[in-house]
Amino acid sequence: MSGGSYRVRAYNLKHSFDISKFLEAYRRLLQKAVDEIWAKIRWIEKYDREGRKRIIPIIPKDNTFKNHYLRNLLLEDWSYSKHYVDSAIKQAYSMLKSWWRRSYLKGERRSEKPVVKRRFVRIKETLYTYRDGWIRVSMKPYEEYLEFDVSKA
Repeated sequence: MSGGSYRVRAYNLKHSFDISKFLEAYRRLLQKAVDEIWAKIRWIEKYDREGRKRIIPIIPKDNTFKNHYLRNLLLEDWSYSKHYVDSAIKQAYSMLKSWWRRSYLKGERRSEKPVVKRRFVRIKETLYTYRDGWIRVSMKPYEEYLEFDVSKA
């Protein structure tokens, strides 16, 4: 791999863990992150090249908002590993950026807040370890883990 590029891999693993409560909690956390960012969007008027007036969203990106206000707010009722909050913040910004670039600016969507419908989670590298054919995913630090035997997969 050359500088700046990396490989992302995703796997589906069959398991018997009941993670439905966790997935729903993460979905609600992600929606709360989207809601908070959405509430702080500033809408400004701009004119395009043809002279048509457009209303453009300015999404808050300053570190004080992201790393202090938003992160602390999301951590208040979160009982799982803190890294999932960081992942939710990153995912919320990605969703809003996608909504803004791909849909809103092209006129495919109106200025309505995106809604998180799917239950999923992106697991950062800091939340799992791989050793001797086993993947261990942290749910609650030093307390709860999911372990997968991938040596036979």
